Amino acid sequence: MRRLGLAVLAATLLPACSGYFRDRSLDYGQAIPTPALTFPAGIETRPIKPLYPIPSVAVTAPVSGKTFVVPFPPAMKPVQEAALPPLPNSPGRSPVKLGTDGNGVPELRVIGPRERVWDELARALSNAGVTLKDRNQDLGRVDVTISGQDYQLRMVRAAEAFVLSLQRNDETLAPVAVSRNLLTTLQARWP
Repeated sequence: MRRLGLAVLAATLLPACSGYFRDRSLDYGQAIPTPALTFPAGIETRPIKPLYPIPSVAVTAPVSGKTFVVPFPPAMKPVQEAALPPLPNSPGRSPVKLGTDGNGVPELRVIGPRERVWDELARALSNAGVTLKDRNQDLGRVDVTISGQDYQLRMVRAAEAFVLSLQRNDETLAPVAVSRNLLTTLQARWP
């Protein structure tokens, strides 16, 4: 009897609470854009561009209405890649391609098994005369010194290849010129 009484009480009180929780699903339509993120002088980062900028939209219905239609984004522009001559895919040689990511940061793509790519990276760094400080295959990181500065060469698995990129530390990318210089040298001296 006690449980039945609690169930009846809950069934009568819960609908009354719905007035306290208003529908906030269309509140984004009233959002105000904020200024772009700025960094203090002397801080270097990759260029920040909005991935999905919100287009200006004329209000087609009152904000409180349920008929607001979200506009489609503009069509994407095709990206042209620089054509590089094909590399021979002979046994013991991994195909290597120098390119950039979506923000224009240089990266080196290497196709092959992880162990072979890791060993060939060590040989390419040795052939280039780069000073190695530490290597950690589990993290995919090689600590190097270039012109007296410490950098981290990162190796990350992508869909079809391993991607090598140069960073100053865990959170900061290396300057583009330094990164492009090292990765071009590694590509030329890849075993």
